[in-house]
Amino acid sequence: MSNTHEFSDETFDDFLDSLPEVEPPARMKDAVFENIDAAGDAEVVELPRRRWRAFVAVPAAAAVLVVGVVAAPQLLQLGQPDAADSARVEAESPGEKSMHAIMGAEDLMQGNADASGAQLDIVSSASMAKSGAMVDGQPQLADGMGAQVWAVSAGGDMASAGVIGQDPHDGVWMPFDGAAVKVMVTEEPVGGSAQPTGRTLATVTLASAG
Repeated sequence: MSNTHEFSDETFDDFLDSLPEVEPPARMKDAVFENIDAAGDAEVVELPRRRWRAFVAVPAAAAVLVVGVVAAPQLLQLGQPDAADSARVEAESPGEKSMHAIMGAEDLMQGNADASGAQLDIVSSASMAKSGAMVDGQPQLADGMGAQVWAVSAGGDMASAGVIGQDPHDGVWMPFDGAAVKVMVTEEPVGGSAQPTGRTLATVTLASAG
């Protein structure tokens, strides 16, 4: 028994008609005709349009599969965390983490002060009972003097947060005792004073960030 399947012209035509119609690229037809010219004199027979359709349909479908396979790994990478962002979070100092935690409070209050060259970025939260200032720069004061920072609570209590010396500061966190609504900076001996005695360098009332 023969295993060869014979197809009639009508069956083969029906098969070709079922294929999607794709216009062959001009360069494909040019390449075919160039090869024919290189082979010498030969009779050139123009294929019917549907024959071109059958020839082009398979490469076109294969191209779709190739694009799909190549694009898939790229889509899997979209959900990966950014390594640079992770590194920046890990590189934060304890002071920066404390400041950012306070800045995330819903009742955040903040203010800025310039104490003769020392810049203070102040944040406070009553709900967290925390406050502090990020200090940059250095105060320009008389020898042996510093800029002492005083934090005032909502009840009017005043407490010293420390003395800023005349050495350069770059993102130094100065925590306060509890929440603050007002901050005052005065010129005091570098050893600090029990209460404000020198000239006032800056005074700032904190305002709601909302």
